Amino acid sequence: MCDMGLVLGLAAGAAQVAGQVDAANKNTKMVQQQTKLENAQQQREYIVENNAALKDGYQAALEGDRAKSAAVASGAGMTGSTTGLRLAEQSRQQSLSIANARDRADASKANYALAGKSTQIAAQNKINTLQVNPMTAFMNIATSGLSNYGAFQ
Repeated sequence: MCDMGLVLGLAAGAAQVAGQVDAANKNTKMVQQQTKLENAQQQREYIVENNAALKDGYQAALEGDRAKSAAVASGAGMTGSTTGLRLAEQSRQQSLSIANARDRADASKANYALAGKSTQIAAQNKINTLQVNPMTAFMNIATSGLSNYGAFQ
């Protein structure tokens, strides 16, 4: 005949493990939702930073063109030996500003990719710690059953 304490202990251990698994599943879903929120925030930040860089590049191009046009239109000092130097300096400044804007755009892409990977790794690590270890679960069930063995004799 089967010992009542053993049966009740095994049932209690199984119920405890089932509760742990259910809690781990719920916590895993919460981690996944949080990860999605973080990814959405990172994507928004990327879009904002990239658009700002593109606007800066466009503004730099406009300013460079405007400065060159103003110098040519005014005609002041355009007959001397410094005319080419002034226009070359304007072109250099324009190119530098556009290059800086491109660097900002590249940096925003890199930040987005690295932040996304970091979030992914952190979420997976958290999920891994939340999962119930099968061996631990088995041992909890077994020890619950054995601890009550003979309790009802």
